Amino acid sequence: MSNFEKFGKYLLLEKLAAGGMAEVYLAKSAGANGVAKFVAIKRILPQFSSNKEFIDMFHEEANVSMNLNHSNVVSIYDYGTEKGQFFIVMEYVEGRNLRQIINELKKFNRSIKIEEAVYIVKEAAAGLDHAHRCVDKNTGRPLNITHRDMSPQNIMVSFEGEAKVIDFGIAKKSDADGEETKAGTLKGKFAYMSPEQAEAEEVDPRTDVFALGIILWELLANDRLFTGSNENAILRKVRECQTPAIRKINPLVPVELERIVTKALAKDKNVRYQTAANLQKDLNRFLNTQYPDFSPHDFSKTVTDCFKNAFAEGREKLIAYSKVEVNHTESPPPISFSAPVEEISGPPSADLAKSANSPPPAPQGKVASVEPKGLGQENQFKIELDGIKNAKTHQQQQQSTKNNAHRGVMPKPMSNETNVGTRITRISYPPSGNSESMADIVMKLIIIAAMGFGGFYGYNKYMNPKVRTIAKKQATSAEEGQIDQSATAAVKVSISSNPSGAQILIDDKETPYTTPAIVTMTANKDTKITLIKDGHYKYEITKSFNDTGILTTTLQQMPQAGFININVQNGGAKPVIYVNNQRLSEQPPIKRYAVTAGSEIIVSAVNPITQLKDEITVKVESNKEVNVDLILGRTK
Repeated sequence: MSNFEKFGKYLLLEKLAAGGMAEVYLAKSAGANGVAKFVAIKRILPQFSSNKEFIDMFHEEANVSMNLNHSNVVSIYDYGTEKGQFFIVMEYVEGRNLRQIINELKKFNRSIKIEEAVYIVKEAAAGLDHAHRCVDKNTGRPLNITHRDMSPQNIMVSFEGEAKVIDFGIAKKSDADGEETKAGTLKGKFAYMSPEQAEAEEVDPRTDVFALGIILWELLANDRLFTGSNENAILRKVRECQTPAIRKINPLVPVELERIVTKALAKDKNVRYQTAANLQKDLNRFLNTQYPDFSPHDFSKTVTDCFKNAFAEGREKLIAYSKVEVNHTESPPPISFSAPVEEISGPPSADLAKSANSPPPAPQGKVASVEPKGLGQENQFKIELDGIKNAKTHQQQQQSTKNNAHRGVMPKPMSNETNVGTRITRISYPPSGNSESMADIVMKLIIIAAMGFGGFYGYNKYMNPKVRTIAKKQATSAEEGQIDQSATAAVKVSISSNPSGAQILIDDKETPYTTPAIVTMTANKDTKITLIKDGHYKYEITKSFNDTGILTTTLQQMPQAGFININVQNGGAKPVIYVNNQRLSEQPPIKRYAVTAGSEIIVSAVNPITQLKDEITVKVESNKEVNVDLILGRTK
């Protein structure tokens, strides 16, 4: 039976995340009149409790965060030292960090929508703006906070669709004594640094704006911006700051949004958005004008659908935990708390993600336990709470076995299931003395059955003519309808044209899409793509895609057409008519003969018998008609 750990006035319920320096727990605090509240507690590991640098970093995070009070920043409620370990008590966000959401969507070949990406970064910008403008509650002086570690891992997204900035563990705060990070020190994730941060120069809130620009670019492109084989390669790219135009990667991004991204990613911080508030303002205006029907509720549904199993299991766990009294240090038997944890890399953060954590090996031949996967990921064991009231202890099952023995009932091999929550504990028994002879009997039966089945199979395969005929037909039809398994995967292809609005046909079949659009098609298969737009020549290409691809083309404009009506006098029975020296097969009167608009058109006719001629030069406007009356033999 597991025990909850009493930690000061808090009860640690489950380990949520663990790293090299700290660990994060789901905990419960006692409130007034017995009202309890779920919180997240981050505490430093015992081996680092005497490390002044780590303790100072934790103190700094607590001091900075205690001054922050905003809906887009994870709140800090308390901090201190307990059992020789420094800890921070923070708001528990029921959700996932942005990196986890991106990775989960990729499993289903999906990505975050444009409006959702704008919403997430807009909310994070609002939280950062609050931190940048925050003042010390005791002195009223500006704290001049810069986060310096903004990344998808440090944006929590709740199942309610809220976005919150977390982990101010390495934030820079200029205090009255002027103590701050010295120049020449690199702190933060390299791939999300600003050029000045990568150069180890002085940073300010515009560094956080650049990091938000990277996050927005990556969400829109569904790809990483700064990558490299090692840290030095990544830093070199950050310093060079050569960022591809987002519309070249994703043509669906509106021009106005591309302007916002480009400004946020300006290498010169004086050209960048000067405050996170200015970035938030532009994103908010864009979202309201381009996507007026967007609602955080819709985004909430996207997140919960992505983690629907984990979401349901987490809610069930919280219901079970809510019945545990904070003053009790021992857990009730129904709930197992060997929860999986996530490895935290780098500075400790409030990421409440989960990953596998192997349990200690069970004594061989006695007890084997299967631990749950918990709140962490999809495809995990389902938490069953039905047995909470009916679960039997080991002593109760032993007593039940004795009672059965008195009644002459032989005991069955038991599985002592304290099967409550998700922990299943089984007790196995040593084999009985006559098991060897029983094994011999079973082996003989298996051999006899195998021989019988082999004879039956051989007769049907090689001797029964009906079965052979059916098998031959099945083989032939399978051969005819064979599917190329390498071509069954789906890929997304971004198709755009200049000008846009062209109808997209796939393998000569109409689709509901017009350019620009992202179309799903079969991978590793030659696919004919056709673009049709009025007034332009049809574009066709046959191409195979083995991964997400881009197809961009410029449609050639067809010449604008005008029309001429040709009448001939004195032409005889069959006058010969020319348009731009091209002989026509038609005979007059000729109605709505198409010619190039805006160009001079020479129309002439000749009587083949009398050789009388006439010629007229005309110019026709687009979609207009001009009457051409040829009078053969007239004098000019």
